[in-house]
Amino acid sequence: MLKKAFSLRRNLLVTFLALWLVSVVLATFAAFWLSGRAAQVSFDRILKDDALALAAQIKWLPDGPSFSLDTNTADLVIFDSSSPSQFALFDRKLNPITGDLQADIPLNFKALKGNEPNFFDILTAKGLFRVVALKIDHATEDFVWVVVAESNAKRSDISHELAAAIFLPAVGLAFLVVPLLLAGIRYGLAPAQSISEAVSRKGINDLSPLKLEGVPEELRVVILHINDLLNRLQEAIEHERRFIADAAHQLRTPIAGIKLLAEDLVRTHKAKAHEPPDEEVLQELNAAATRATHLVRQLLSLARTDRPRQEDDISFVLTDVLSEVFEQWRKPIAAAHKQWSLQANLNQLSHIVIRGNAVLVGEALGNIIDNAIQYGGSSIVLNAQIVGTQVQITVTDNGDTVSPQDRDLMLTPFWRGANAGPVGVGLGLPIAAKAIQNMGGQLVIKTRPEVNGTQLLLVLPCSNL
Repeated sequence: MLKKAFSLRRNLLVTFLALWLVSVVLATFAAFWLSGRAAQVSFDRILKDDALALAAQIKWLPDGPSFSLDTNTADLVIFDSSSPSQFALFDRKLNPITGDLQADIPLNFKALKGNEPNFFDILTAKGLFRVVALKIDHATEDFVWVVVAESNAKRSDISHELAAAIFLPAVGLAFLVVPLLLAGIRYGLAPAQSISEAVSRKGINDLSPLKLEGVPEELRVVILHINDLLNRLQEAIEHERRFIADAAHQLRTPIAGIKLLAEDLVRTHKAKAHEPPDEEVLQELNAAATRATHLVRQLLSLARTDRPRQEDDISFVLTDVLSEVFEQWRKPIAAAHKQWSLQANLNQLSHIVIRGNAVLVGEALGNIIDNAIQYGGSSIVLNAQIVGTQVQITVTDNGDTVSPQDRDLMLTPFWRGANAGPVGVGLGLPIAAKAIQNMGGQLVIKTRPEVNGTQLLLVLPCSNL
């Protein structure tokens, strides 16, 4: 069962929304943290200024420091309606001078630094307080601690207001961002949709290449590959059409001959029922049937070699195929009054294993040998040798030289030379070439002056070298 296809539009939308949401959350937290920190620094500066304002009211008397303002007036100096403040002054012995700082706010003066304002948070029964402790020195080496504390409620309120001011617009922006994302994705995928529609309109009668005008750079390579595929598909269809036409033409002649000869036998039998059939007619009928059978067998063999190479093809021993082919063609070659010899050293080749289909290799060699019987010289030699990581199998005859033009056409289906006999149909060598190509090898045709006659060379990779 096929899995449900995923939607590219949905994937893009989900991805963009996820990225946008993550960026909004990160930006919101970053902005909130930065703004909160900025607010904290600002409020601390105000708290420090309050402490400095109180420090300005300290009087240095001979018997010690004193504060010139009463508590109520001092509270007015540091007054804040949103967050009431408290203060206290302590002498160098940490005795309180004045102030209204609650006793439940603990102060650890030993942990404070005297050369700079000291800011810290203290948790009390009334909540969290922000405290500044400022050491005020005098020329007599006397000093006073000025402490101002205010509730963190104001800072909390400001932080919540900042969070709302930052986050709510970002959330509201989603109502604008999502439609824009949908429109942008739809616009961005419009070329892909056009390409899909153009491909869907293609059929067996229209395999013309797709146009590249208006195609985005990212899809141009895909279109080029599709056009290449369409071109190869068109060539394959044209090849199949030509093959079917040629096969029909080749089959029509023997089938028509069989029909005429059969009709002649029927007519003769009706006229002379008691006489035996004409021996010459029977021989012609047998020859026509033999030619039709040979053609059908080669068409089936060609169809089998057209299949893609199977990964599960078994391995076979080279010498087994060579021995079988040599014995199989001994009698047909003798019947054609030709010499047949095997020059390969089977003992030296007994360890050679080839990955592929032994039947196809046997049929390929058989077609080559059959071609040599019909068109080659009086001597046919089968040989094999190892060259590097490949095995080379040769079928050589001492026939006439093949012209360069004919050598280029010998592997074309249904092509037959000028001296072709009545039996061949021009499929033997193309079948052999395709069978060898499907096994990762190649078929090479050599002729004089390179060899003494005509030689067909099968090159196959070895799997154990």
